[in-house]
Amino acid sequence: MIKWLKVLNSIRVDLLIYCKRKIQAVEWRMSNSHNYTQLSLNVKNSKLISVGNDSYGTINVESFENRRENLIIGSFVSIAPEVTFVLGGNHQTSAFSTYPLKAYFLEKFSEEDAQTKGPIVVEDEVWIGQGCMIMSGVTLGKGCIVAAGSIVTKDVSPFAIVGGNPAKFIKWRIDENLIEKRKELSLSQFEILTIKDNIDFFYEETSYDSLRKLKKIADDNK
Repeated sequence: MIKWLKVLNSIRVDLLIYCKRKIQAVEWRMSNSHNYTQLSLNVKNSKLISVGNDSYGTINVESFENRRENLIIGSFVSIAPEVTFVLGGNHQTSAFSTYPLKAYFLEKFSEEDAQTKGPIVVEDEVWIGQGCMIMSGVTLGKGCIVAAGSIVTKDVSPFAIVGGNPAKFIKWRIDENLIEKRKELSLSQFEILTIKDNIDFFYEETSYDSLRKLKKIADDNK
């Protein structure tokens, strides 16, 4: 009898957690009408996350209640399926053991046993490929690409393409000489109607001439 009561209580707890996170996911969509993101049901606390305009994808976060955990996603970010943002959970490595002794034997939670390297920052117009894992403290620079299946442990430069485990530089997404000029322009500078009316310009190969034309459109759009 006691065994079945424990089973029923466990089911009750799981159902409560599921309902709480389902409600959180619905509230997320209601408060994020400015983008197309969805919240995974594994997210414990949506207040750790902020997302800019028109970004899309499912936000899957592993968080461990460390006060320094945070996820900041910019605008026009593309997040493929099965991407995971790991905000913390790092064990201490220089002590006698890496086992989380305090968390299991002394207290409900110990920041020493769930360390973080700081917030994850995803700048505007980043594309994260399927199945990537982004670790705490990482900044993905504007316009970079993270190849599918990569594990990112260090910052990625703007407009770089990286891949692998750990992710390493592969090449620049555009001509390296154009990067500084390209950094001066953002999709956020254009109204959606302006983008629609000038869509062909946005699909041209990036060059000095294409950037000049888009800058003029941006200036006219002010």
